[in-house]
Amino acid sequence: MSKALITGGLGFIGYHLSSRLLAEGFEVHAYDNRRRGTIDAQVEALRANSRYRLIIGDLIDESSLQRLADTYTYIFHMAAIVGVRHVAEQPYQVLIDNVASLANVIDFARRQTDLRRLVFPSTSEVYAGTLQYFGMSFPTPETTPLAITDLAQPRTSYMLSKIYGEALCQHAGVPFTIVRPHNVYGPRMGMAHVVPELLKRTHQTPTGGKLRSSRPITRGRSVTSMTQLSSSFGSPRLQQG
Repeated sequence: MSKALITGGLGFIGYHLSSRLLAEGFEVHAYDNRRRGTIDAQVEALRANSRYRLIIGDLIDESSLQRLADTYTYIFHMAAIVGVRHVAEQPYQVLIDNVASLANVIDFARRQTDLRRLVFPSTSEVYAGTLQYFGMSFPTPETTPLAITDLAQPRTSYMLSKIYGEALCQHAGVPFTIVRPHNVYGPRMGMAHVVPELLKRTHQTPTGGKLRSSRPITRGRSVTSMTQLSSSFGSPRLQQG
């Protein structure tokens, strides 16, 4: 039986990924610090499954993963400081925590005896500088060079933490897959994200009124349903990459 560790397991994506992998027959260990994650009725339903285990811990603590086994076949590192508001308010912490947590997860991955894949969710924001200064084609080839936006802008911190994370994965010496999701939406995501915000504004706009948004969804701002994303994480698709 394949065994997966999902950091940030109580989060929006972490929850759906847990559900998907349980349905595929995995043993799933969800790891979370509960700062934002919620143990609601849906999580309690997962906990009723004998192949699911919820572990509360802090990835920033170097010893936090030491008590876990070395028998995971897949590690999904979903934990990170995300969200425009959080990034804008604490850019320094975004840089420090996102990099430190990944470094600790990679050290843990190196201890595994039969690791088949470490999955690291980066972000499409790694292309923000390229789009701003040079323009891009869509769909965007992975060979597209990356450029950095203004370092003084708080939002650049999130991009940098993910670019650095991609580099760590490239040189870690473990099998890995990097994904760059953008504007994922679906059930249980809450309202603090761009797609629900736009839907809420649309609902509140009177007939004949104008909907204004400073962050329009254009061909350069794609959206991905949770069903599509969780399907892309399915085990048969992780054998290569």
